[in-house]
Amino acid sequence: MSTGSASAVVSALDGLTAALDATGLELDLERSATARAARTELRDQITDYLVPRLGRLDAPLLAVLGGSTGSGKSTIANSLVGAEVSKAGVLRPTTRAPVLVCAPADQPWFAGGDILPDLPRVTGVTPGSPPPTGAVLQLVTTDRLRPGLALIDAPDIDSVEEANRTLATQLLAAADLWLFTTSAVRYADAVPWEFLRQAEARGTSLAVIVNRIPPGAAPEIVAHLRQMLADAGLANTPVHPIDQSELAGGLLPPAAIEPVAALLRHLADNAGERAAVVARTLEGALRSLRPRVLAVADAGEEQQAAAAALRQALEHTYGDTKRTLADDISGGTLLRGEVLERWQELIGTAELMRAIQSRISWVRDRLGALVTGRPAQTAEVQGEISSTLAQLLVDHADAAALAVASTWRSLPGGRQMLGPDDRELEQASSAFAQAVGPEIRAWQDDILDLVRSKAAGKRTTARAVALGVNSIGIALMIVLFASTGGITGGEVVIGAGTAGLSQTLLTAIFGEQAVRDLADEARRLLVERVAGLLDTDANRFRTRLWSLVTPPEAVADLRAAVDTVEEARAALERER
Repeated sequence: MSTGSASAVVSALDGLTAALDATGLELDLERSATARAARTELRDQITDYLVPRLGRLDAPLLAVLGGSTGSGKSTIANSLVGAEVSKAGVLRPTTRAPVLVCAPADQPWFAGGDILPDLPRVTGVTPGSPPPTGAVLQLVTTDRLRPGLALIDAPDIDSVEEANRTLATQLLAAADLWLFTTSAVRYADAVPWEFLRQAEARGTSLAVIVNRIPPGAAPEIVAHLRQMLADAGLANTPVHPIDQSELAGGLLPPAAIEPVAALLRHLADNAGERAAVVARTLEGALRSLRPRVLAVADAGEEQQAAAAALRQALEHTYGDTKRTLADDISGGTLLRGEVLERWQELIGTAELMRAIQSRISWVRDRLGALVTGRPAQTAEVQGEISSTLAQLLVDHADAAALAVASTWRSLPGGRQMLGPDDRELEQASSAFAQAVGPEIRAWQDDILDLVRSKAAGKRTTARAVALGVNSIGIALMIVLFASTGGITGGEVVIGAGTAGLSQTLLTAIFGEQAVRDLADEARRLLVERVAGLLDTDANRFRTRLWSLVTPPEAVADLRAAVDTVEEARAALERER
């Protein structure tokens, strides 16, 4: 195997690790929990085993004693090295921190942090002191183990403590060889067989130790276990029975553990055998990556589909709200109550209506005369328009927020996306309510600028416009709100009459086409500002989507990354 080919695989694995980290699985969907666990296992195996092993194929072989609670792993480990290096006892869990035992010559390799780099090292054992606990790796050296092979006593795979179970899984994924330990009464349990099936799927080198077998029961138990292994596709797995024995100084009799000890001595003394075990496990681990990664990618796509449904509901609701508001703005909804009354008070509707029927030119002069010296009343009309329009916008924003929150609760991942403050999201934000007033006033300033700009080229109306720009601007707003579709009863007559009068006034000043252009532009500017306000308020929901959901390209990058690993692995295999 060339260094270049191994380096290419390591580089591809680094890319795969980055892609796994970028694939978020934050939404609690059907496949999320399984995919999160798989992602963690993949990342750990790449970092803890594949990358360092590819970097040093000649490094000492690492065998991990792993298995069920009460299977006697620590006693077996101590017996294999002839000393208490791992605390054994009746209390569970016994092994709280993993113990790695190796020959003194091999300590630099394991102390350096290439294997299991995330686990801090604790060196040595002090007699009488309590063992370390938690996610640390206790290093113990002994001359009783030959160079070339190290042994880890791992926590229980079915420990009552989740952290121990997680650590046991991580250690097994970092092993060149599993010494899977069970007992005569627990070898058929479900949890051990989940791990054994993983070993088969990943091509891990494996030997099974059955401890605490009652005298005379070994043939029957071993035969049954071998049949179960064969049924699971593990027919060639060695099985090492250990009879129930009296302990001497906490250790099993040498004869009881001789088959296992002989296996370890053979591997330590035979570099070719070690290389074969390493190659088998390494190749199996690399081959297992693709289906495991693709399962994570599928879960990532499930996340994206859920996010797309949430996003579609959000955009559809706010899009409908924008369209409804645009209709309401010119649908007569705003021509109600105080707006009409204040406008009529300002321009004297009845008198001007009679004047319109006789002399249009008189209307222009009369408008200027009416509004001169009456800025307070003009401000009142603008204020009523602002107040009515602001309430309309807030009402629609409240309805949109409530609709989105309600819809999200019915969609996968929606409740989680809303979070604990979901009730606050059921209405427009306080920032929206604060922004509405200034935005409407800015729009009214836009109207006045339109009026001034249009009047600049109208010499015959310049004097009238100069006298009443604000009032003419209000008239333009009334025309904009002119349709009677949103008002009923007596308001129809009043609103229609007021709007008609406003239209006539503006036409007398600017001309019919110019009034249409002004109204269209005024409407466009208002709709644009309203849409901006709603988009800003909808960003509360969008931000949650952006923060919790994997971007679409992340899953594509993950699939591409595992393809790159597979290509590099195939090239490496062809060299063998």
